[in-house]
Amino acid sequence: MPDATVTRIGVEPLTEEAFRPFGVIIGERAAAPDFRGEQGTLGWSIDWRGGRAKISYLRTPYQGLRFRKLERHLELTQSFVPMGGAPAVVAVAAPTDPRDREAVPRPDAVRAFLLDGRVGYALHAGTWHSLDRFAVAPPDTRWVIVTDHETADDLEAAYAGRGGFVLTQEVDYTARFGTTFELIL
Repeated sequence: MPDATVTRIGVEPLTEEAFRPFGVIIGERAAAPDFRGEQGTLGWSIDWRGGRAKISYLRTPYQGLRFRKLERHLELTQSFVPMGGAPAVVAVAAPTDPRDREAVPRPDAVRAFLLDGRVGYALHAGTWHSLDRFAVAPPDTRWVIVTDHETADDLEAAYAGRGGFVLTQEVDYTARFGTTFELIL
């Protein structure tokens, strides 16, 4: 295969409106709160969908701003909440038909958002996303992830070569489209 081309993606600010096709922001939002405590506490909920919830802590070292893979979780609303406040970037593409494993977003459909370390996000089921949240600078970025046991087990089996990729689909854009992605801040 010839050398891969580079698809550059400009990083956008994370706003409710811009992120709406891919998921929702976890934090204060423009919509009225759906919970009001008697002492003034306000709460905004997200609609989470999945199997048995699995909550994990992730630490991803700085690895630069290039990548070549996206994945999607077919039945899961995966959520990420920042820990430590380090800025990071996530790449996303809109969900495609979950029954069609050939329905993969073209490279020009991939967008990227700056995560400022103060708010989290929840991806709609089926949203394509980078495998990591890329630290903008060393040393790393840290997150709490809400996923489910079923999807985690599916991924572990796939990465160990024991099947998997039933609940998740991963696409290598270098192999499929001859491109890698570079995030431009």
